[in-house]
Amino acid sequence: MIRSRALLAAATLAVMAAGLCACGKSSDNTNQEMQAPKPSASAAPSGPPTAQRRETIFLDATAQHLCSVQSQVYTDPAAMASAYATRPIYTDLTTAQVDEFQQRVISDPAFADRLTQRIQATCGQAK
Repeated sequence: MIRSRALLAAATLAVMAAGLCACGKSSDNTNQEMQAPKPSASAAPSGPPTAQRRETIFLDATAQHLCSVQSQVYTDPAAMASAYATRPIYTDLTTAQVDEFQQRVISDPAFADRLTQRIQATCGQAK
């Protein structure tokens, strides 16, 4: 678990360093965008998302982004680093909220574990 937490922290730092970019750039320079899934119209609450919903948006989008990057084959290490460093689109989250969540990944072990579990489930490697 320590190895995966260290890798998660490194990946999160790379995402934090990138600023606001679209995610999923592969080595063939084909731009892809990945967004957190939106709730169905009947399930969508009116007004701003709740704290729990914001957390879910962050965890889902981050997991999808990291799985997308992991699934690509990179012949250029710089292209791989750039792909990891891009920031996914966090639908309905402000930059400040995303920054706060990224800090929590580093400082809150329970939150980092939830992200690790979400990544495993999203990438199809849940244990």
